[in-house]
Amino acid sequence: MLPTGVNSKSGALHLPSATLPAKRDGDMNADLQAVAQLVRRWGLVADDEAPQCSVLGGGVSNLVIKVQTKKGAVVVKQALGQLRVQDEWLADRSRIFREVACLRALRQFVGDEVAPKVLLEDRGHFACVMECAPDGSKTWKQDLLAGIVNPTVTEKVATILATLHRATLAHHEVQETFGDLSNFIELRIDPYFVTIAQRHPDLRPHIETAIEPLLSLRRCLVHGDYSPKNLLLLPDGRIWVLDCEVAHFGNPAFDIAFCTNHLLLKSIHLKSPAHLREAERLWRSYWTQVALPDGAERERDAVRTLAMLMLARVDGKSPVEYLTDEGKQVVRQVSRQLIADGVDDFETVRHAVAEAIGQQRQPVANSQ
Repeated sequence: MLPTGVNSKSGALHLPSATLPAKRDGDMNADLQAVAQLVRRWGLVADDEAPQCSVLGGGVSNLVIKVQTKKGAVVVKQALGQLRVQDEWLADRSRIFREVACLRALRQFVGDEVAPKVLLEDRGHFACVMECAPDGSKTWKQDLLAGIVNPTVTEKVATILATLHRATLAHHEVQETFGDLSNFIELRIDPYFVTIAQRHPDLRPHIETAIEPLLSLRRCLVHGDYSPKNLLLLPDGRIWVLDCEVAHFGNPAFDIAFCTNHLLLKSIHLKSPAHLREAERLWRSYWTQVALPDGAERERDAVRTLAMLMLARVDGKSPVEYLTDEGKQVVRQVSRQLIADGVDDFETVRHAVAEAIGQQRQPVANSQ
């Protein structure tokens, strides 16, 4: 028999609302104290035990805390209402439960090894608890920024995404669960694409045209934040997919464009032909494996989205933190030209980036 409050279908605790301990904005000590109280309320520690809480990060939209108890470590994640960026950026905190649903979907449709298990969700506090990755885990972003490229990792990243998209294609139950586009609009369309259209009004018609299929086409489960910072490399070779609060049933073009963009940005930042080759490897491997019936059209959507994302990560509401002023200008020049020209083939994008970093083409070997 399941204990009180446990949903028999999901196996996770669902707790009612209670008053969250008061804390000052930006006061991390208060955040840690609040999480410690919640952990005790959830029954994860004994009354006489003092849980050890440490900040893991969470990007701009979440508080993510590692909690060490006598029974082991767990991760507590809580959604923020005001995102940590310079511009005002508000978002619905209930998106955390969309993330919980997506983590379960990843485990269901791709495999238990590709996402952490959700142990508990608290709807009153917009929080969830999940299993903690083993020591020695690191994000793919850490490796990439350190200049480390590994084709095996790139292929796995492509395979996970292609499998998720292919397995949920035209899946009625998944569409019912993830049909709402509100989070996608709040966290991607408005702060990224609407913002760059406002800041680059000469490109507005091209941007509006490229946005349309991202909102109108409903094909499969889209992660919405498939980025190297959200891909955790475990010591045993597994890759965990994290941070899927922007998940929705939509156009698969967004995910592959989003992830590829980060590799292109790092190739420009590091002036690295190796990163550019991995971007091409990721792109080619994904489209080969996903084998969508309308793949050619969706790939064109993805290229146009990729160009917009390049510009959005320097002039949108969430610019990447590692680009220098020189790097930002390079990205801005390349992406503006791609958008203005209406480019919809990846080879043209690859060539533009290669020219920007002063590299000649070095073809990617076909993966088997």
